[in-house]
Amino acid sequence: MPLTKILSILPSPQALSNLKQLESYDVIIFTSQSAAKFGAPHLQQFISKNLNLSIMAIGLATQRVLNEHGLASDVPSEFNSGGLATLIEQSKHEKCLIFCGEKKPQLSLHTQIKLDTFSCYKVVDEEGLDLGQIIKKPKAIFLVYNMQTLEVLVRHAQTVNLESLNLIVASPRIQESALLHGIKDCVVAESPHDEEMTEAAIKLARA
Repeated sequence: MPLTKILSILPSPQALSNLKQLESYDVIIFTSQSAAKFGAPHLQQFISKNLNLSIMAIGLATQRVLNEHGLASDVPSEFNSGGLATLIEQSKHEKCLIFCGEKKPQLSLHTQIKLDTFSCYKVVDEEGLDLGQIIKKPKAIFLVYNMQTLEVLVRHAQTVNLESLNLIVASPRIQESALLHGIKDCVVAESPHDEEMTEAAIKLARA
């Protein structure tokens, strides 16, 4: 049962202005599968076949989405913002355009280079959620891909002991927040992609 849903949004005038100046950037970065899904069509409208522009994806799943749009990309050795920052530094890039959601990308915490954004989606709560019976099941495992999903889960679990929840989370940052809420059984998946998140959940269920 999804706790949140991802919706495309219209790019802001500033985002469109950034996109129209592609030649001024060293690299284009996609921070998630959703960024690739909703952002790639916009990029294709403006990118020139003769423009020698590097593209980076945060992980293999994001890279696969870009491949479906005919866009070749590099991925870091570590599929997270820190890995992207390392790859940017190794490539000596100085100015990046980031396709992302509404919130400020975590990459800004890992690098000092100039980062412009193109926000193309937002994460919103699912309507009519009823998690009461699911949360109370001792073997229920929740896959948490972003902070907003964690916030929704905590809000709906107010009548339940949070220590009883079992989470698979997409990043150490989400794990840290979960621990602050008192959720102790919280495992960080090897990567934030569906395959690794599901594999971690299966391992936890068998433990």
